[in-house]
Amino acid sequence: MQNNYTLHEQSFLSYIEPFFQKTLEPCLVMKKDHTFRVVKNTEQIIQNLSLSDEDTYCAKLIALYHDIGRFLQYEKYQTFLDKKSEDHANIAVRVLKKHRQILQEPVYIQKKILTAIILHNKLKLPHKLPALYQDLCKIIRDADKIDILRVLTENFTASLPEKEGVLLNAKDEPLLYSPHLLEQAMQKKELKYTDIVYVNDFKIVVCAWLFVFNYSESIKILKEHNYIQTILSTLPDTKEIEAFKSLIMQRLTA
Repeated sequence: MQNNYTLHEQSFLSYIEPFFQKTLEPCLVMKKDHTFRVVKNTEQIIQNLSLSDEDTYCAKLIALYHDIGRFLQYEKYQTFLDKKSEDHANIAVRVLKKHRQILQEPVYIQKKILTAIILHNKLKLPHKLPALYQDLCKIIRDADKIDILRVLTENFTASLPEKEGVLLNAKDEPLLYSPHLLEQAMQKKELKYTDIVYVNDFKIVVCAWLFVFNYSESIKILKEHNYIQTILSTLPDTKEIEAFKSLIMQRLTA
């Protein structure tokens, strides 16, 4: 198997360049930066995994291309909110099925990459997902969430140019949150973006991701950067929120 990662990186940059010629929209700059941070997270996660050379290569390509659909999504719909546009993973797969550099890879490599990308943003993985794809799907889901937490931490604590797009138009009411969503989080139930009303709901949802991370290395990265701790510190001081914070910190320090 030939490792063409550098060619893929050049191809990815060539694909996204026209979007930046049309606009210097901060959201697109943020997505480009996000992509390469997810690649870095992927590299760190797989250091302690016994992956084959083929899957190591695929994992990096999946990270590189996982959000390629975001650029066309934003150009067409002016939003990253999938429910108001299209599922960005579906857009990515459509783009990649016409992408010259991907099409030069063997079909079985293409299938691994497209499978992980189409599933990277889904609420949960299919129960009958073949073992062939499981690690690759889990790696990108962890690597992506880690950097989303970085982006959100920055936007929860500062008024950045891309803030409105990143926070998906949630209502910024510092003392308000949805009690039913918090209760679901405390019960470690699946939480959906569509249930978010307030920015504090968003914070609760992403902190609760701690219960779905797949690898200990992922938790280690989060601890090193204090993303979770910082987000928790911005939530309102109520008895229910304090109980949630305690539950999250138990998981983080376990």
